[in-house]
Amino acid sequence: MSFEFITDLKRWQQLFETLPDFCGKVYYQPDYYRAYAANGDGQPAALYFKQGTTEIFYPFLLRPIPECIGGKGFFDMQTAYGYGGPVIFGITPKTATEYCKSYTEWADNTNIVAEFVRFNPLLDSNLTAEIYKLEVNRKTVSMDLSENFASILQQSASARQRNYRKAVKAGLKFVTLPDLSSFIEMYRQTMQRLTADEYYYFSSEYFAVLESLPENSRLFAGVENNNCELLATGIYLLDRQSVHYHLGASTGAEKELQPNAFMMLEAARHTAQAGKNVLHLGGGLSFAEDDGLYRFKSGFSRQRHDFYIARKIHRPQQYKQFSDAWRAITGKEPGILLHYHEGLQHADI
Repeated sequence: MSFEFITDLKRWQQLFETLPDFCGKVYYQPDYYRAYAANGDGQPAALYFKQGTTEIFYPFLLRPIPECIGGKGFFDMQTAYGYGGPVIFGITPKTATEYCKSYTEWADNTNIVAEFVRFNPLLDSNLTAEIYKLEVNRKTVSMDLSENFASILQQSASARQRNYRKAVKAGLKFVTLPDLSSFIEMYRQTMQRLTADEYYYFSSEYFAVLESLPENSRLFAGVENNNCELLATGIYLLDRQSVHYHLGASTGAEKELQPNAFMMLEAARHTAQAGKNVLHLGGGLSFAEDDGLYRFKSGFSRQRHDFYIARKIHRPQQYKQFSDAWRAITGKEPGILLHYHEGLQHADI
């Protein structure tokens, strides 16, 4: 049996390349975690367990508890924004027990106080249920790209199909972008228009790392009108099997042509031609069935996936002490598990 705690990104990349392919593998590469380190979200780290035919790989962000609330020497951990959690191959009841024992000992020796996990909706949740108490957070949507574009388009609601044809007739064009300069400007204007939480603006350093991702693991896309004016832009993450809509933006112009929807369908066409099988659109901004973003994504397909999270407090006594100290300093009440970073360092989500 081997159990590794990894912070060396070269070793991480080496292990990443040996893992079998799976939908969402792009979220497990070290460069993806480097982007969140650049954003101030913590230190990229991973656990790797191997015993017999069982392999478990679990990347996360490790962050020190703020010293001003008494957290010196203590840490918490969370998966990066997006989808992740342990990816598990060939597990048995015996190896699950061995992993949990090693993982618990590591967390205790590393002074882990709390842990927040966002799981990959495209993986089998029954495997992680042996390790965590899972909570359904929301539904996500995906499109099947395994057939021709006519079949892909037919997955969409009839009104969306009509609007797509209207956009084609009006001369909208799907383009690939060489870099993120146009996206960043439009994205920040979109966040301002939506009065989004400060976290979702992301730093310039974050976008610089995304821009440096290997070309086969990202697609920067846009939609232009007849005057070559950019109406919408998007970032898609790619692995061998699947595509993942990551971030998007629009100018708000020519809404009647729905350039965002046109971009999604054309991205599906483009990546299906490159051999991808699934386009995962993600979910909404909230748990509500009438969430606007969820309604938008639901119009592309009837395929749904449960997005699970897990919250784990490893050291309840210390967690309460840090939370109480944070309350005393900020005068606020907690809204999330790792709340004690808010207003002191970089905010969690």
